[in-house]
Amino acid sequence: MIESKTSDPPIALVLIHNAISRGLDVGAQHAARFARDGYPDRETGEGFALYLRTLVGMLHQHHSAEDEIAFPFLRDKLPDLPFDGLIAEHEQMETILKELAPLLDKLRGETGEELVLEAARGALSRLAKIWPAHIDIEETRISVKTLEAMVGAEALSGWLAQMGQHRPEGAPPDPLGLPFVLYNLPQEERAIMAQQMPPAISQELVPGPWQEYWAPMKPFLLD
Repeated sequence: MIESKTSDPPIALVLIHNAISRGLDVGAQHAARFARDGYPDRETGEGFALYLRTLVGMLHQHHSAEDEIAFPFLRDKLPDLPFDGLIAEHEQMETILKELAPLLDKLRGETGEELVLEAARGALSRLAKIWPAHIDIEETRISVKTLEAMVGAEALSGWLAQMGQHRPEGAPPDPLGLPFVLYNLPQEERAIMAQQMPPAISQELVPGPWQEYWAPMKPFLLD
């Protein structure tokens, strides 16, 4: 069930937040487990490294979309939203992501990666301390009805589409990023998120030819 403190935040925003929230939890939990017990096999380790790299890329993509598209659009419409504080938190999280990325480049799904995994777990835990309060502000204060009344449905739809199409440098390729979002959501939320995507992507590419790219992450995704 989708939960938010406002009656009508942008649904895609909430779902992406939910997917990233699960990614942070799964990443930290499995990093701790694998640092302690090792990988069950090399394929699992390689899939976990891919999962974490995709998570890092999705977080970066999300922050970039908000900083470059969402906040400039919203700043004069929602002047009470603490934009400077949100941007500062993005910068804090981006600093952690820059620390995390080279650690993930060292992961190969092999034995002897315990120290790297423990460092990755620490970085993910630091992200998870900032993330919940950060997204709570966005989901509490951004209302579709309020924005639609200000700018009209067409302009609002165009803004949301622009957000969804944003792909900065460092973003994961769509055959990784879009399945990552979909399959870090439970089935009810996944169905809603799929409706936000072109059918050719959600119904054909993701379950079809793109599977060869994202399949290694399956042990860490939802059925």
